[in-house]
Amino acid sequence: MRILSSWLGVITAVTASVGASVGAPVGAPVTVPMSQYDYGRTGANLQEWMLNPSNVDATHFGKLFSRRVDDSIYALPLIVPDLDISGNRHNVLFIASMGNTVYAFDADDPAQSEPLWSRSLGTPAPGDSWIGPVHHGILGTPCIDVPTGTLYVVALVSKDNEYNLWVNALDIYSGRPKYNSPQLLSFPFAGSEGTLTNVKGALQRAGLLMVGDVLYVAFANIVPDPNDQHWSQEGFVQTFNARDLKQRFAVFQTTPSGRKGGIWHGGRGIAADDQGHVYLSTAGGSYDGVRNFGSSTLKFAGRSLNLVDWFTPNNHEFLFLQNIDLSAGGVTLIPDSQLMFSGGKEGVIFLLNRNDMGKLEGAPGGPLQRFQASHGCGQQDCAQTLGTAFWGREHDGVLYVWDRRDVLRAYNFVNNRFVTTPAAVSAVKPGMTGGPSVSANGSEVGSGIVWAATTQSTRSGGRAPGTLRAFRASNVSQEIYNSDTNRTRDTLGDFTKFAPPVVANGKGLTIPILCR
Repeated sequence: MRILSSWLGVITAVTASVGASVGAPVGAPVTVPMSQYDYGRTGANLQEWMLNPSNVDATHFGKLFSRRVDDSIYALPLIVPDLDISGNRHNVLFIASMGNTVYAFDADDPAQSEPLWSRSLGTPAPGDSWIGPVHHGILGTPCIDVPTGTLYVVALVSKDNEYNLWVNALDIYSGRPKYNSPQLLSFPFAGSEGTLTNVKGALQRAGLLMVGDVLYVAFANIVPDPNDQHWSQEGFVQTFNARDLKQRFAVFQTTPSGRKGGIWHGGRGIAADDQGHVYLSTAGGSYDGVRNFGSSTLKFAGRSLNLVDWFTPNNHEFLFLQNIDLSAGGVTLIPDSQLMFSGGKEGVIFLLNRNDMGKLEGAPGGPLQRFQASHGCGQQDCAQTLGTAFWGREHDGVLYVWDRRDVLRAYNFVNNRFVTTPAAVSAVKPGMTGGPSVSANGSEVGSGIVWAATTQSTRSGGRAPGTLRAFRASNVSQEIYNSDTNRTRDTLGDFTKFAPPVVANGKGLTIPILCR
């Protein structure tokens, strides 16, 4: 029997010059309960007191340990500190695998390699050309509601010649199911297709969102016509009572009288503001501004999923036909403002007013800016995302963009507008990147680091060696760490697409795929 395994690489400072490598950080431990750290999906952890450009280099920084799991990992790691599990307190690292297993590991002790608990959620579906040759189980990043101690996760399960998506609520102290978990997910079509539960090839890739006791789950590639796998793909978002998963509040189909419009976000999560609105972007699909909203950024009124506003580029039909979709980059809400941005495979960033998103481009009110932030796909389909992270500082901000076969770029954000000429670019130009993330101590400019995992390969599938990189955030032309410098100690393993490093509490967490 072939044994499949993956390794979660835990990278940290390793010398006394930074303090104890496995001890507590200077400030309170940081919780990472969702993808991209926060509801705005900024991709920035601004409570990193240990790691900074003075101690992240090949001498003072390197691999601390790895953790073995049963299959490939696409979902980002999540962290909850100071949990009492079986009578002992731990900072806990949560991992969800494509083998449909959720793990809780001790996040600090290199010697504690066995999980604190693990929970299998069923037999995963086989892999395919999109996912890879192994399995397709848990693809999207879960979310954790810390006050109730609940982890929410969606798994694709194979049983009796069917492939079903199940939504789960697990107790983070034990892994036991709660809140009437699991529940079978169904997809009610507006037309003659009826309601589907057998959804082979479906993608639940966008990170989950839980806010105000409501769980939000988005989907792509729900196929009602097996004989038309390409054109009949559909996108959905659904809301559930987070305290009783039997209760589904609402369903929104993105193109009920059209085609496609999946929601995948390149793995990024659905965003939410403090007024109860949620935001997401759809992939290429039919658009009429009435019932069909492909190639659009959408704003919903919370759990009802009533559509409040939207933005659609004026070249939406071209984007649809060429598969250069807007959902590839997801959405980000700019902190302390009413602004947001979205962008996709085209490499264009759209700055939007959340209170007046503009609807179809060309109408009064939006976008506030549109600029070419990366090379993008050009005029044809490519396996591209628009990897971004935003560092919101006290009086300004910086947008970091890194894409396939392109350089890392930094764009200053001043007076609520982007300076569209890059402030700095990297020298390295990899084949693919999992997207950037940022760590910093608040607005302290000298503390910032931009992190990314890259590969020289340009293939969208298959195995390829990866590299963890770190750059000075104030000048990304300066690469301060590269895991290939000391490959024997720091080897990353194989690259995972759409997966930026997660940095918290003095550690960088990477999720290479490594099958043995």
